[in-house]
Amino acid sequence: MYRPATMPPRIQQIARPAVRVCHNALTAIATHPTPTPIGPSRALLMAVQALAIHTSALSAAQFQRRGAYNPYAIARSKARRDRNIARQAELRDQRAASNVDPVLGEPTPFTAKLDAQPTPLPSIDQIVHSRMSRLQLAELESRVRPNFFLTQKEMQDALEKAKTLTFLPPPKGDPEYAYEPERMHNQFAQDAHAQEAIKRITSLALGSSKDKTRENKQLCIETFGRHNTDSTLPKDPPQLHSVAANLPKQFVKTPRVGPDTGSSEVQAAILTTKIRALAEHLKTAKKDKMNKRNLRMLCHKRQKILKYLKRKEKGGIRYRNVLEKLGLDENAIFSELMM
Repeated sequence: MYRPATMPPRIQQIARPAVRVCHNALTAIATHPTPTPIGPSRALLMAVQALAIHTSALSAAQFQRRGAYNPYAIARSKARRDRNIARQAELRDQRAASNVDPVLGEPTPFTAKLDAQPTPLPSIDQIVHSRMSRLQLAELESRVRPNFFLTQKEMQDALEKAKTLTFLPPPKGDPEYAYEPERMHNQFAQDAHAQEAIKRITSLALGSSKDKTRENKQLCIETFGRHNTDSTLPKDPPQLHSVAANLPKQFVKTPRVGPDTGSSEVQAAILTTKIRALAEHLKTAKKDKMNKRNLRMLCHKRQKILKYLKRKEKGGIRYRNVLEKLGLDENAIFSELMM
């Protein structure tokens, strides 16, 4: 079949209602002749006018009639809209104030301990010249955190033992080591000076940031470790169908030996220590993009651990204790993290 290279343009067909209206108009003109004869061109013009009137009526019927201008109704609508916008802004501010920061959380006594800088002891000369009382000196020493995994009790025991080893009383009946009050006074002064020097050497205030982070990790282990919380936290109510209660004797869990360093609570607390240290660094290092990414990764990791802890403990006492001490809430764990 032969087809020309270029097809002729197609003429759009008139819709059937329009054709019907035009046909009816021409039929009416033909069957009801007017007093003045009209030609075919005049009849066609009248049919087109009738068609235009009909289509405009159809299109106008699809829309409602526009109401009259009412300035009072417009003002009332604007006032209602302004009230709604103001209420939305108020609710937004309330939600923002009630939401907890997913990175740092709310300030708690535990987080205050993590952020606290170790208190340095005053110099020995300052103590001597200012003549501090024993009560003031004891209060200062109680706030000092020792370094090198030492405790206050271990430090005190070691200093007392060193004092007994260095300060030996003269043997009885020895004429060369007679009792000399001046020599005894000097020895007491030297011993006190040595004790104060050792306290300052072992103080965490002279340590590096690495030493402070290590001490904060030890604080997390002692605070959240189950070797301590098993005896301090109340027990959850027993479950009706507990698998552990129905296990035979050979499958009972082995009791823990040593401190707990790997439970979910301890891991979340140690991650909080790292997060707070990194957030403090990023306050001044605005262009440190790598550590900003590391901070985001640590926050996501903490979210994952706390989700697992809630699922495992079924929202029990251990889970609530961790959230309370870390200053977090459910939104900081289950909502999307925006930094």
